[in-house]
Amino acid sequence: MTKNNETDLLEFVNNRMSMSAIYQPLIIRELIEHGGECTIRDLAKAFAKHDLSTVEYYENIVKRYPKQTLLKHGVIEYDKTLKSFRLKNYSVSKQYRESVIEACEAAMSEWIEKQNREGDPSVDSSIRYILLKESGGRCQLCGITSSLSPLEIDHIVPQSLAQKGKVRKDEIWIDVHSKENLQVLCASCNRGKRAGDNTDFKKSNKLVRDKIPDIIRKEGRDPDISELSPKQHLNALYEKLSEEYREFLDEYDLEELADMTEVIVSIARLKGKSESEFFDLMYKKREKAGSFNKGYFYKGDKI
Repeated sequence: MTKNNETDLLEFVNNRMSMSAIYQPLIIRELIEHGGECTIRDLAKAFAKHDLSTVEYYENIVKRYPKQTLLKHGVIEYDKTLKSFRLKNYSVSKQYRESVIEACEAAMSEWIEKQNREGDPSVDSSIRYILLKESGGRCQLCGITSSLSPLEIDHIVPQSLAQKGKVRKDEIWIDVHSKENLQVLCASCNRGKRAGDNTDFKKSNKLVRDKIPDIIRKEGRDPDISELSPKQHLNALYEKLSEEYREFLDEYDLEELADMTEVIVSIARLKGKSESEFFDLMYKKREKAGSFNKGYFYKGDKI
């Protein structure tokens, strides 16, 4: 069945497919069911059948890991002009194609069952839709949009703290999967949020400059301020750097670049370097290898 760099689909799905999500078997199944070829948008719509997030979000997923993995294994070809996937081994018997579809369905079911066994219950699609709508399709910590980073639904009070399906939030016992205990975070922010962290980012929590609390007080308001632990502070600075970088890319404004530098200096301080020590490090590297002022672009082997 296998020719040259073509892959035996049934053998690949049953024996060699390593899954971190259901994307690969879903793509193979959809390609078979649609004549061996689908556009990214078609595949994104297939992903969206069970999730009311944006089609653009799933297009980004399709273009990343499953595309790269299936290309590497010789399962698909990709047409950059048409932005289309083509299944390499589609011209086989109907019976064989049906066997591959059955194998893909089994792999997807096994993955979903495994997630349920490991305590990763799905959030009701209508609640997910409402949360995404209320957040404006943005992470409620860093503000990144779904077109730039996958958005996930996070439990504010972790599921690990639930007692008989209930958690204590704001001094009230509520269902662990209730809307009040859910928030929208990008993949990066959700990974940075530790298992025991119950910070509610829907309350517009954000890292601010040191003088902001006093500025708010001078305006006659009482700011709700909490001081982060060193580890929390460092994680917040990492996210702030990402936020400032995205803002810089919007307009390439020097003021945004200055904000990035301020955040970088704060990160250096938490890592044990004073501002002067950090810039001394930069100056030493400049003295040794130069700066980036002349615009030299190296095209040779790895330096």
